[in-house]
Amino acid sequence: MTERPTLFWISGSTPAWRVMLALTLKGVAFESRRLDTGKDENRQAQYLALNPKGQVPTPVWGDVVIRESLAILGWLDRAFPARPIWGQDAAEAASVWQDVALLIEDLHPHLSEVGLGLMRREVIPKEAITALEAETDAWCVRLEASNYLGGTAPMASDIWLYPALYWIGRGVALNANPPVSLTDFITSRPALAAWRARMAALPGVADTYPPHWRTS
Repeated sequence: MTERPTLFWISGSTPAWRVMLALTLKGVAFESRRLDTGKDENRQAQYLALNPKGQVPTPVWGDVVIRESLAILGWLDRAFPARPIWGQDAAEAASVWQDVALLIEDLHPHLSEVGLGLMRREVIPKEAITALEAETDAWCVRLEASNYLGGTAPMASDIWLYPALYWIGRGVALNANPPVSLTDFITSRPALAAWRARMAALPGVADTYPPHWRTS
């Protein structure tokens, strides 16, 4: 199929950001359809016909319509096999899937609790911050030994983690009095900071940064 996929997305959505990253790193050209939540564009009947929950991202490619970012990342490697993000062979695929599962199971709950607390300007329990730091430090050990979680090139695990960590930075930026240990959450971890810089320097990655975060 020569037709480009169309991606419906919302600025600031980490799941949508992951899919944009994947498309960019795989070199897949796509039509961008940014939805304006201020105008309830994700609640209009035309969009709900594609995604009944009104969520993003939603790629459309011919008759194919997919929801849920992890399913989309898996589909991308089947639809566009060049530059795989789930490994080159069965062993690599198992390793990447394992990492993504662990990120979702072990890190995501703490990222979500702390990130939402920052966004809502709530008091964040010290235990939540300690748990987030401990899980993050465990991944830093991996990044001290390799350029990416995926080894020599970013894989789906890196694509999952990159937007997730920006969630903390965004929360800090919107919070007038964030916990001190979160203000340098990335920079105080050299391996993590170096990894983020490598990711950001990859072709096209900077263009995936949420547009409204640049001005607010």
